[in-house]
Amino acid sequence: MEEVKKPTTREVGIRFGLISAAITIVLFLIPALIGQNPFKGVWNWVGTGVSIGLIILAHKKFKDDGDGYMSFGQGVGIVFWMGLVSTIIGGIFTFVYINFVDTAPFDLMLEQNLEEMEKAGSPEQAIEMAQEWTRKLFWPIYFFFGVVGSVVVGLIVSIFTKKNNPEAEI
Repeated sequence: MEEVKKPTTREVGIRFGLISAAITIVLFLIPALIGQNPFKGVWNWVGTGVSIGLIILAHKKFKDDGDGYMSFGQGVGIVFWMGLVSTIIGGIFTFVYINFVDTAPFDLMLEQNLEEMEKAGSPEQAIEMAQEWTRKLFWPIYFFFGVVGSVVVGLIVSIFTKKNNPEAEI
């Protein structure tokens, strides 16, 4: 009898990371093309919901293609790879788009941040400094929170989607 190859967390994570990247790009382009801020608001919530759905599907795929079980650590591992792949591909696309195609989405984000700070009564010097640091640190923060945020969501989802193998437990 031939043994079926079990999927690895990396294989499943990369596959669903590619799917997530494609959806991330679409969820960036829709608001960007209609003049809305793709970095804030309802689009972030839609993206979070889609991410949770994809994580659940990735965990299901891992269990269905394997022995039917997935440990908590395997669930988090899948999400790490998903987040890494999606953040790198989506981030590169977004970087190229707002630096070489259309700066309007990034400019709109800066403008909205400026308005919020002015409305809150922030001093002019603080506003200028915040704008400067936003320009400098946007991309490192984007990549850091893309991966770390995915893992945090994955930690929570994995609590509910894990299915430990009773034979593996001592």
